[in-house]
Amino acid sequence: MGENNIKDLDSFILVSWHGKVLGLMEHMRHKGYFALVSQSRDGDLITKIAKNFGYNFFRGSSNKGGKEAIKNIDYFFKKNSNAKIIITPDGPTGPEHKVKPGALILSQNSNRPIVPMIVDVKSSWKFENWHTFYLSKPFSKMRVVFGEPLYFNKDESIETGTQKIEDALNKVDRIASDHE
Repeated sequence: MGENNIKDLDSFILVSWHGKVLGLMEHMRHKGYFALVSQSRDGDLITKIAKNFGYNFFRGSSNKGGKEAIKNIDYFFKKNSNAKIIITPDGPTGPEHKVKPGALILSQNSNRPIVPMIVDVKSSWKFENWHTFYLSKPFSKMRVVFGEPLYFNKDESIETGTQKIEDALNKVDRIASDHE
C-alpha cells in the first residue's frame, strides 16, 4: 500500500485524518498539491506553515465557506486535468475520524478518485482538543501508507460513500500505525 497507488493517477482527492495532517504535509511537500483548509485561525496558521512546503489552498469547511469552496474546487477540476487536492474529511471540528460528505461530493461531481493516505510517526507529541493532533518528534520513524483509489458514481448515497471512505482511512491508519 504505497505511492504506487497514485503513480498512474493524473488527478485525485487525497484524504487523511485531521490529526495526522502535519505528517502528510511534510511528506507531500513541493509536489503541486492544493489543500482545502478551514477559514478558522487554526486554518490561517496551517496555511502560513504549508505555503513554505509549496501548497496552494482553497478555504472553507462544513462550518464556514464550504459550499463556495466545493464550487471553486469543482471549477478547478474542470480546468485542470492534473489537479490534486488534499482534504481532511473529519475536520475542522470533528467528530474525530467521522467522515463528512465534502470529499465524496467532490469525487462524484468530478469523477476523480479518492485516495486514503496516512502518515504515522512512531514518536510524537500529542495535543488534544476535539481530536488528537500529532506533532512528530525530531528524527522519529515515519510510516506512509496510501490506500487503494476509491471510485464513486453519482447514485451512491452520502451514507454509503462516507462509510467507504471512513473504512478505507481506518484501514490505512491501522497499517501505518503498526511500526513493528
